[in-house]
Amino acid sequence: MNASTKTRPPYRGARWAVPGVVMVFLMLVATPPGARGQARTKAAFLANNGNLEGSVSSYRFNADGSLVFVDKVITGQRESIYDYEPGCNAYCLSISPNGRYLAVGHASSDDPIQQITILQVAPDATLSVVLEYPAPDTPMDIEWINDRTLAALRTELGITNQVVMYDFDPAGPTLTEIDRGDCNTFTTSLAVHPSRKYLYAGDSMVNAVYVFAINTDGTLTPLPTTYTGATYPLGVVVSPDGSKLYAFGGISSGGHAVLGYHIQPDGTLVAMAGSPFYSPGTSPKDGTFSADGSILYVGHGTDATVRSFGIDEQTGALTYTGHMFDVGIQGSLGDLRVLNSYLLVSDNYYDETGLYSLDAAGDGSMPANGPIVDSQGIGPREIATWPPNIGCPADFDADGEVGLSDLALMLSSYALCEGDAGYFPPADLDFDDCVDLADLAALLAAYGQGCP
Repeated sequence: MNASTKTRPPYRGARWAVPGVVMVFLMLVATPPGARGQARTKAAFLANNGNLEGSVSSYRFNADGSLVFVDKVITGQRESIYDYEPGCNAYCLSISPNGRYLAVGHASSDDPIQQITILQVAPDATLSVVLEYPAPDTPMDIEWINDRTLAALRTELGITNQVVMYDFDPAGPTLTEIDRGDCNTFTTSLAVHPSRKYLYAGDSMVNAVYVFAINTDGTLTPLPTTYTGATYPLGVVVSPDGSKLYAFGGISSGGHAVLGYHIQPDGTLVAMAGSPFYSPGTSPKDGTFSADGSILYVGHGTDATVRSFGIDEQTGALTYTGHMFDVGIQGSLGDLRVLNSYLLVSDNYYDETGLYSLDAAGDGSMPANGPIVDSQGIGPREIATWPPNIGCPADFDADGEVGLSDLALMLSSYALCEGDAGYFPPADLDFDDCVDLADLAALLAAYGQGCP
């Protein structure tokens, strides 16, 4: 709703008058706090895997779930693929648990020194480069373990591949290697258990999933490896409750195989009965779960479709729902990721590239929330998402509690509505498109409380 269409009471009316106690609070906070990292609204980030230009794009969401392009930061440019520029080919992407930093892994050349780039996320979802780190070989996948610990693959044919663990110090900023865990010959995907205690790496040359326990100091302890027979374990993913792991067979095993494993309390894997499961799509390559973990969305490389499968809670068996989303020609589907009730899908086809937002409906259907939105980069691929302030919407500065700085942010937007200059959407806690007394009451009810 546009502000010009609203009928709003006078500023000093009952709805808009600021209570005296709130004015006292406001005087105690002379100015709103400086910009802190992490987006203050739902946001999505997209790595653009261009050979001549690597970049990362950011998006925000409209109320109807459609996307708005926000920013693009170039991480590397070159005139020819024969020029060494490790910041090109932004291949993989991960956001820190606190939402303040994006880690980007680059696959930019055959040079033995590659790059990890760290970007800072501003409250409006704009981005800035804060660190360019020379990484050994190619970081084909990258995952934050916690806000200080980062895991990245070292992928290269002809050598022992590894998971490399780093300590990230934002004060530097610096990355410092902590440990390495050996894999084998072509390890291309990582998944972190939601407990942050276990790490899984898929190798499609020897068909194995390597399992590591993550120690409190960031070092790794190898656990028994699971071999997957004739089926590639591409794009390993772990369910939100940490009980199941799936991997995707690509062109192996007839081109329709999805592997399924139960995760044991010690982090090891046991194959599900009936695995590998059959997908009617061709060359399954990666997947993502609905927010409640009841549906697995599977992306396919050859037919460029996303298909949804119901997950049996006990057995883990997959049942095709009959719903699909067709991205386009072979190889055009980049990545897929769920953010709350939205399913995001990237498209890297040369004529129409960028990000789709779809509804992740409970029956597995995927209606679009509008057309594709251009990333303004080359070769959109991996997606990261940020759901702000889950369970604590009044903690605007994300410091773990509702306090004076949050109150100051709300008051800076008090009596403003959508479309007004200075309007701060997160302060509209009751979603009526204005910041008013009801929103202040909701914030004050949570004032002084910690966030879950």
